[in-house]
Amino acid sequence: MAVLKIALKVKGLPMSTPNSVPPSFKVPFNIPDAPERVTMPELVNDTKPLLQTTMDSFQRKPGAFETALSQATWWHFWLLVGASGLVNAICSTITLVILDSQYSRFYSRGILSIIIYLILAIPVGMAIFYIGSYASHWWATKQAGGSATLVQHSYVLGVIWAGEVIISSVLSLVFSLIGLGGLGALISLAVALFALYLMGDSIGRLYQFQDRNQVWITAAVMVVVSWLATLVLFGVLGSVLR
Repeated sequence: MAVLKIALKVKGLPMSTPNSVPPSFKVPFNIPDAPERVTMPELVNDTKPLLQTTMDSFQRKPGAFETALSQATWWHFWLLVGASGLVNAICSTITLVILDSQYSRFYSRGILSIIIYLILAIPVGMAIFYIGSYASHWWATKQAGGSATLVQHSYVLGVIWAGEVIISSVLSLVFSLIGLGGLGALISLAVALFALYLMGDSIGRLYQFQDRNQVWITAAVMVVVSWLATLVLFGVLGSVLR
């Protein structure tokens, strides 16, 4: 063992010890405000308060909007959207496995397709939200005269979006497991409508529009563009996995 440690030291390789710092990895892409490198524990610790803000916002706790606005950075945005996308991908994959086992006599996607879906669903979901957020910010600033930055707009709405995705995904999975998928779909719809209401409230507080109609037009742009992006991107993903 001593010889191995000496050899590693000579070659300049890291030595693993019980108290050593967890391995870090380089943050992909050039995300503003992101650290150059990050460890998994740091990633989890950075994400926890963001998820707490999401849950506080869904419960309409006092100060939740102000907290979200103070957290608005692109690094936090992608962490939050990525975390909610991960939960959604896992829940959706488990649901697909359940459906695949129930209807295998008629049609089977195959385990490989399901694994590929799990991997690709996360970046696709993140792209969908960014597209919807970008479009609604364009409307709010270019057509309605608002002045918030794209990162403020995206994060404030992302807090609500992430909550809706996480809650709907978990509820859909639970109801699928007990054979009440239809009821789960109705409850998920109710959650989505409540999230839309919360988004409208956040848009109104962020922009302070004189014309209140612009709040709901901005929210509608977000929903419609996200829906269209979902149809296109998941349609392409579905066709690839057939």
